[in-house]
Amino acid sequence: MSEQNNIRPTVVSPERYTREYFEQWCHGAAEFRATGGATLPRRLRIPFNVACVHAGQCVLDIGCGRGEIALHCAQRGAVVWSVDYAPAALALAKETLQHAVPEVRARIALIQADARLLPFLDESMDVAFMLDVVEHLNPDELDRALREVWRVLRPGRPLIVHTMPNLWYYAGGYRLYRLMQQMRGVTLPDDPRDRWPFKDVHVNEQTPLSIWRTLRNHGFTARVWLQNTQSYNYERNWLVRFIMEVLVRLPIIKLMFCNDIFAVAYKPVR
Repeated sequence: MSEQNNIRPTVVSPERYTREYFEQWCHGAAEFRATGGATLPRRLRIPFNVACVHAGQCVLDIGCGRGEIALHCAQRGAVVWSVDYAPAALALAKETLQHAVPEVRARIALIQADARLLPFLDESMDVAFMLDVVEHLNPDELDRALREVWRVLRPGRPLIVHTMPNLWYYAGGYRLYRLMQQMRGVTLPDDPRDRWPFKDVHVNEQTPLSIWRTLRNHGFTARVWLQNTQSYNYERNWLVRFIMEVLVRLPIIKLMFCNDIFAVAYKPVR
C-alpha cells in the first residue's frame, strides 16, 4: 500500500470550536452579540426563508452553532432537534434560548451528537438544515452524514445547505481582488485562508458543482445557487464598494466572485 493511501483524512476535534470561534469568527457574530439571536444574519435568514417552517413540523438543525435557527423555527411553532458535537456550541445555544418564552424553549431539544450517527427514527423529520457544516466534514464524514439525513428525512421534504467558501472564488475572484488591493497599497495574503485564525477547521471546501454532485450522488434532487451574504460597508470608496456588490450578483460572473453556496435538496417521494 502506498504512503498516500495511508494518509487519513483530517477530522476536526469538537474542542477546536471554542466560544471565541462562535462569538467572533463565525459569520453573524455581530448580529448575535447585538441581539442574542433575535435577528438572523443573512447567512441564516436565506435558508430560514427557503424552508418555510411552520407549526407542527419536526425540524433537524445539524451543527446548530449558537442556536439562532432553532430559536426562530420554534417561534414559528415547530419542534426543533438541535444537534452539535461541540460543547461550546451547545453552551451558547442554551444561553440563546434562555431569553425565549417558556413555550418556545419547550419546543427545542439541544443534543450533543455526531452528524454521522443521528439519534432519530427513520423518516421522522420534515426539514433538515446543514448550515456551515459541509466544509467542516471530510468527504467520508460528509457521506455518512448525508446518508443519515436521508434516513431521518421524510420523503418529499427538504435538506437546506449553506457552505462557504466557493473554491471558484478562491481560485479566481480573490486573485483579482488581491491584485486590486495591492494597487491601492493594501497587502493581502496569497492564500485567502490565512486571513482567519480558524482556517484549519475547513477540511472539505466546495464549488457549486461539487456540492450538487455530492447531493445527487446521495439520491437527492438538488438545486444549488450562489447568493451573497457579505456586507461591503467596510469599504470606504463608494465606487469600489459598488463594483464588488455588482460582481457578486451578475449571472456567470458571480460564479467566480460570490463566496456563498446554497442548496435545497429533496428526498424524492417513492
